This record gives sequence, C-alpha cells and structure tokens, in this order.
Amino acid sequence: MSDDDSIFFDPTKMDTALNRNTYSLQDPCNGEDGDAFDDCREEQECTVDGGGEGVNMDVVVGGAGDEGRASRGTQMCVANAEAAEADDEGVIPLPVFTLQDFQRLNVAPAVSTVEPAPDTLKNMNTNVFAVADAQAFQTELGGFPVAVRAYPVQYTWNYGDGATLGPTPLTGAPLAEGDWDIPTDTSHVYSETGDYSVTLTTYFYGEYNVAGTGWQPVAGFNEVASAPVPISVWKATVRNVADDCNENPRSFGCPGTN
Repeated sequence: MSDDDSIFFDPTKMDTALNRNTYSLQDPCNGEDGDAFDDCREEQECTVDGGGEGVNMDVVVGGAGDEGRASRGTQMCVANAEAAEADDEGVIPLPVFTLQDFQRLNVAPAVSTVEPAPDTLKNMNTNVFAVADAQAFQTELGGFPVAVRAYPVQYTWNYGDGATLGPTPLTGAPLAEGDWDIPTDTSHVYSETGDYSVTLTTYFYGEYNVAGTGWQPVAGFNEVASAPVPISVWKATVRNVADDCNENPRSFGCPGTN
C-alpha cells in the first residue's frame, strides 16, 4: 500500500490500495560456509529493541518455498533465538494477522443516533444515522510489532420491529434543526406502537503491517456492535374540540384527561 494515508481514508481507492504480497525474513548469510559465514554473521550483528544480541535479516517479498522471493532493500534486527528458527533457505515467514487477531483489538463502535428520541410517532419517518471513525493500533504478533488500521465501511441497522437495513455503506445524517417526519436513506416508519431497541452493527475493514514490511488486508470484516438506542413509538390522535377547559375541565384534551 502507498505510504499516503489518504488512500486508507478513501474507500473508493481501497481495492487498488491492497497489497497482496507475502513478506518474510531471509538470512543474508545463507549459503555461505566456514569462515565466510562467520565473517558475514559478524557484519550482520545487531542489538534488538529492548536489548539482546541479534542478526540483521533481509526483508523479502515472498514466503518460504517461493522461488520468486525478492529483497525489499531493507533489513530487520532479529533475536538470535528467532533467527535460529529459519528454514534451510534461511527464511522466516512473518506471522499473519488474522480476523481473530483483529477482533481482539478494542475497536470503538460507531455512535448510533435516533431522531426523534426517546419518543417517536407511529406512521412517521424516524431518522437514524451513524458516526464512526477510522482507528489505528499498535500491537504485537509472534514477537514482531504490528501496526493495524481499521476503517468503517458498512453498517446494518435493526429497527427492533423486525425490519432491518444493510449491510450498506450509507451512514445516514442528522436532520436539519426543526425538521421531522423527513424520509432519508436510513429512516424507518414504525407501523405499530410500542417500545423498541434500535441496534447498529458496523463492519470494519482492516489492514496490518508487520514490522514495517508492508500493508496487508485482514481476511474478513470486524463486526462491532454499538450500544442499543431505546425508543417508544406513540400514536397521535387528532380531534376537533369545541369545549372550554375552564367551563368543562373533563373535556378531551384538557389537563388530567386521556
């Protein structure tokens, strides 16, 4: 993926931004024998983060057994114990950041809003919208540092009465001040009165970068639920009233009457 973070924040460019290569580490001294190997290893000595002896290994594009591996021109200092795990070709495959790893991160849910709330009217348009942020994380996998980026790309609403919307890229938007009963891309009309709970699930697309080797897509979306929004649906009744509440306090619409 490009180093330009604007690609990450533009879902229309997401498919072209995906880097589907596989990265590994390769011992630059592999194939050397005797004194040549010792001299090479001495040249590649390094100190790993946090202290301890290590060896510089080449970051390569391609995994173990991939005959088309090519060096990226960068190196990583690897602890001697880890370097000893290299295969016969001197290759250490970098770990894959799985969907399960992605789901273990504390990805913040979208903020779900219903308007009007906590009360709305039967047979009227009730608007819903979501506000979600792209997020970045630093974690560790298999002893390697991993940068992770999560981007909200789809949403599913459950309106609580059996109706749903999504998955959809539509986030919805707040109504203008003073507006109500306005149909929107994400609004819903309740046909029955009652108490409901509107729930929202946001699907986050993820990318990870192991030790600065390159951005890789996470296989699958991280589904994150927002806090339910309770709402009561009421029925509006309109009647013509001719009485004066001062003269007939029990008339329809007067205080204390139903």
